[in-house]
Amino acid sequence: MTVSSDVPNSQGFDALIAEGGEKLVWIAPTAPLTFRFRWQNVTFSGHLSKSGEDHRLLLLGDIGPLPFSAEDPAFRERLMKLVRWQPEKDHARFVLEPKRQHIYLMVDDILSGELSGIQMIASTTQLLFHIRPYLELARDIGWKPLVERSDEVINFIDTPAKPKSEE
Repeated sequence: MTVSSDVPNSQGFDALIAEGGEKLVWIAPTAPLTFRFRWQNVTFSGHLSKSGEDHRLLLLGDIGPLPFSAEDPAFRERLMKLVRWQPEKDHARFVLEPKRQHIYLMVDDILSGELSGIQMIASTTQLLFHIRPYLELARDIGWKPLVERSDEVINFIDTPAKPKSEE
């Protein structure tokens, strides 16, 4: 085995960067495009579509199912108030998918101009920082991400331990 101690020259590195930049043009995002990611323990799905000369970016954060009235009526009502709340002049809101009774945090934005991968990532990141207070508001009313709820025991009745004298 031969180990080379040659360090590539800067011209070779510059050529590699230029070639990589040319290849990035080949993979510029085009509509329609869908993607998924996890942020703040919430699974988001994104959809990019063409809207005239611009692009529309729609993000849906999976908040989870709306509990049945018999499960937790007070929490259900708090979640329903969150869904009914429609902030003025904002493109983010909580929505209820009525068929499955599932709640999503939706943010809808228009990306103007020519689309690039960097612009799409930057716009998505900006939208996530915009909706961070919405997730905090949901946490304030008792909501937990599905990941955090998976450790909870549902429909568990705790029986008191028998005193040692009865054993």
